[in-house]
This record gives sequence, structure tokens and C-alpha cells, in this order.
Amino acid sequence: GTPIICAFGSCVRDMLSFIPRRVASRGWATSPSLLPRCLSTSPELCTLTTTSPTTLTLTLNRPPVNSLSLEMAAAVTAKIKEAESTPGATCLIVESHSPKVFCAGLDITEMHEPSSPRLTDFWSAIQDLFLALYTTPLTTVTSIRGHAPAGGCLLCLSCDYRVMTSGGSIGLNEARLGIAAPYWLADLFARTIGPREAEVGLGLGKMYSPQEALEIGLVDELSEDVSKRCVEVAEEWSKVPHRGRSLAKAMTRRALAEELVRRKQEDIEWFEGMVEDEAVQRGIGEYLAALSSKKK
Repeated sequence: GTPIICAFGSCVRDMLSFIPRRVASRGWATSPSLLPRCLSTSPELCTLTTTSPTTLTLTLNRPPVNSLSLEMAAAVTAKIKEAESTPGATCLIVESHSPKVFCAGLDITEMHEPSSPRLTDFWSAIQDLFLALYTTPLTTVTSIRGHAPAGGCLLCLSCDYRVMTSGGSIGLNEARLGIAAPYWLADLFARTIGPREAEVGLGLGKMYSPQEALEIGLVDELSEDVSKRCVEVAEEWSKVPHRGRSLAKAMTRRALAEELVRRKQEDIEWFEGMVEDEAVQRGIGEYLAALSSKKK
């Protein structure tokens, strides 16, 4: 068969997209089973720093491209929970250590010849990450520098406000790898950019330039100094009473989150069936072989 071609070339090594793990039916509480292993990881896969009295910054720090492994997803989820418990914090900025890649999506090695327990835990961790970021009462602002395909786009879509530089690209390009985004991510994509654009974008695995993303509402604004602009946005949002803003956010996001909580096992089984398909495994193997040959 024809090897799968990476949409961005050599700068994006592991791409795909999805999200979080076992979530309680009330409050979307994260399962504690993954937290010890991610908190003990050294060096840290992501960091949480104080930007202002009301704003924290979560920095993705898994070189080279912040791909979402099971441990990475669990680590980000843990940092979100830590931010929520920080006294006085009302805003969270999500950024990358890299100026070229925000997040390249799922770690594709998690899906290559996987063991069933590991694959189940991996997708559950992705589900939990999505639920934690999508439903956090904190205002979330994404600083997008470089590429954000698939899972990277998922992280951006989960946030309240998205600021991107004029370089890079963003989108849900799973179709190019022979798979599909989960229903809940496709629904969020359609809610954000409109049903028709989402249908075309998902079907083609389209990656949007920053200007295109701005025009369709996939990002909220472009800035050459995204770090500074995200701090300004966080300060603007922090002027709104936190309780009122968080209640409004919960009302608009509850339905999608609660549906995923109800259908978590069904979604896990769908993902496992898709990934374990022979044609998908063959394509992933060819893709990894192509990446390996580029390194030589």
C-alpha cells in the first residue's frame, strides 16, 4: 500500500487527535488511578507557573512535538486539577514549550500493535483530558504557536479563547491517517465552525492556515506576540465575576460533557475497534516506517 504522508512534513512526527480518562458521573472528576504515575514523571511533561495573581500558565513540555501519550494526557489533566485548586486562580493559559508545534496530537506509537489494557487506559486518559479542560471553571486561553493538528486542535477547541500566530496550521486531520475523530470532538468542531465547514474539514482532514482559521472561527484572533496577548485576554476575562462566568460556561458545555460521561465505554469500544482494524494497523506501521527512514 501507499505510505501515509504526514500533513506537515518532518516537523510533525506523531499526529492524531483525541482526549481524557475515567470521569465520575457528577462533576466530571478525574480518576485518580493515573495521577501518581504522571506526577512522578521526570522531567515534567508539563509545568504550571504563576503568571499573575489570577492567572496560571500550563506549558506542554514533551519534546519534540508534545504528542499525547497516556502519561502526557494524565499529566496535563493533573495540572488542570492543580490549577483549579490554586487559591485566587481564575484563568489558565495553555501554551507549548516549542515555537513551532503547539501539540502534534496523539502519540501514534500508542496505537501501533497495542495491548488491550494499555489502549483502553490510553483512550480513557484522552477522554479525561478533554473533560477536564472542557469543563474546568477556570477561564482557559490557548497560546497557539506553530502547528496544532488533531489532538492539538482538540486541546485548542476545549478552551474558551484561542490566540494564534500567523505561522503554522490547525485542524482535525485524522482522515488523512485513515481514522476519524470521535463523535464528541466532531460535534464540538461543528459547534465551533458550523456544520457544513466541519463536514468538509473532517472529511478531507483539512489543515487550516491561521488566516483561514480566523475567518471560520476556529481561532479568535491572530497575534505575533501570543504570550503577551493571552495574558491580556486572561486579564480581561478575570474582570467578570468568576462565579457568574463559570456558571455560564457550565450551562453551555454541560450537555456534551454529560453525554460523553454516559457513553464513555461505548466510545472506548469504538476507538479500540477502529485502531485494531487491520488496514489501520498496516497504515500506522507504514507511517512509522516512513518517519524512521526520514531520520536516517
